Amino acid sequence: MTRLLAAYRRRRSDLLFWTIAFASFAITYVAYVKWFRLYYPDSRYYLAMTYLFLGNSPEEARDLTIAYSAPRGIEIPGLDLLFGWGLVQPRVVLPALSTPFVGLFGPSGLAVVPLLATALCLILMAVMIRRRFGTVPALTIVLLLNSSMFLVSFQTGMLTEGLSALFTVLALIAAWQWLRQPRPWLLIAMGVATATSAFTRQATLIMAGAFVMAWLVDMILHRRWRSAWLWPAVVVAGTTIVCQGLQTLIFPSFSQADQFVSQAGTGSVGEAILNAPTMLFEIMKADVLAMMRNDRALLILCCLAIGGMILFWRRTEAHLLFGAMLATIVYNVTNGTPTAFRYATPGLVFWVLCAAMVIAATAGWIRVSARERSLGSVDADPGIDDDPALRSRRKNLSPTRSTD
Repeated sequence: MTRLLAAYRRRRSDLLFWTIAFASFAITYVAYVKWFRLYYPDSRYYLAMTYLFLGNSPEEARDLTIAYSAPRGIEIPGLDLLFGWGLVQPRVVLPALSTPFVGLFGPSGLAVVPLLATALCLILMAVMIRRRFGTVPALTIVLLLNSSMFLVSFQTGMLTEGLSALFTVLALIAAWQWLRQPRPWLLIAMGVATATSAFTRQATLIMAGAFVMAWLVDMILHRRWRSAWLWPAVVVAGTTIVCQGLQTLIFPSFSQADQFVSQAGTGSVGEAILNAPTMLFEIMKADVLAMMRNDRALLILCCLAIGGMILFWRRTEAHLLFGAMLATIVYNVTNGTPTAFRYATPGLVFWVLCAAMVIAATAGWIRVSARERSLGSVDADPGIDDDPALRSRRKNLSPTRSTD
C-alpha cells in the first residue's frame, strides 16, 4: 500500500511538472507567433534552399521565396548570393528536414522543425536537470526559459539556433553516458551529433570549447591527462576541425577573417585582434542593455549561470560553461555585432546547468536552515528530554545526518 501511494504521488508530481512546463511554453509561443515574427532575413536562405530540395529550379525557388518575403519587407538577393554565399551554403540540415513540412503547409512549414527541436530540447534539459538537481531547480529553469521571449524567438523562429541547441544537448547526453560506461558507439554518437550540428549552423566551436575545457580542467585538478573527458573532447574537437576545414574548402565565398577585419574597422587581422577587447566590451554592454529592456528572464538566467560557474568552479558543469563562453566570445567578436545571446544559444544547455546548480544549492541550504530552526524550537521547549519520541525526532533531524 505504501509503495502504491508513493507511486501515485510520483505520477501526480510528474503530471503537474510537465503540465506547468508545456503550458508555460505554449503561452509564450502563442504570444510570440501573434505579436512577433517567425520569418527573419536569414530565413530567406533556408526557405530558398528548401524549395530547391523540393525539386524546383533555382529561378523557381527564388520566385517562390520572393512571393513569401515581399509582404514581410524582406528583399531577396540574386541567385549568386542566395545560393552561393559561403556562410549559409553549408547549412543544409534545416532545409532538408523542412522539405516535407514546406511541401505540405507551404512556406510556413519552415517553422515546424525549429518548434519540434526546441520542444525536444526543453524536455531533455528538464529531465537532465531534474535527475541531477531535483524538481525545484528543474521547474525554476523551465519557467525562466519559457519566459524568455529572446530565447523563444531565436529557437522557434525560422532559424537554425533551435536545432543547433538540440544537437549540443544530444552530444552532452552521450558524453555523460560515456563517463558512466565507456562504449565506442557513444563516441560515434558524439561525432555524428557534432557533424550534423556543423551542417546546421557553424557553431560547433562552442561544443568543442566546452568539452575541451572540461578535459583540461579535470586533467589539472586530478593531475592526470587521461581523464574521462579525453575522448569526448578529442572526438568533438576533431569533428569540429574537420567539418570547419571541409566547409572552408567547399564553400570559400565567406571569410570569417575578412568579416572580423571589416567589423573592427581596421586594415589587418592583427589590428583587429588588438581592437577585440573594445569590441567585446561594446558587444556585452549592448547585449546586457537589450536584455534589461526586453528580457529580464534571460538576464536572470545568465546571472545565475555565471554565479554558479564561479561559486562551484570545481564542478564539471562550470568547466563546460567556461569553455562554451570562450568559444561564444570568439564567434561574437569576430562577427562584430551584438546578438542579445543569439550566438550563445547553441550552448544553452551549459548555461542552464550552471544556473540549476545555484538554485539547487539554495534550495538545499533553505532545507537545512529550516531543520536547524526546527531543532532550535524543539530544544527550547522545557522538559523536552522527558519525551523519548521527541529525543528520537531531534536525533533524526540532526544536520550532520542530512543527505542534502
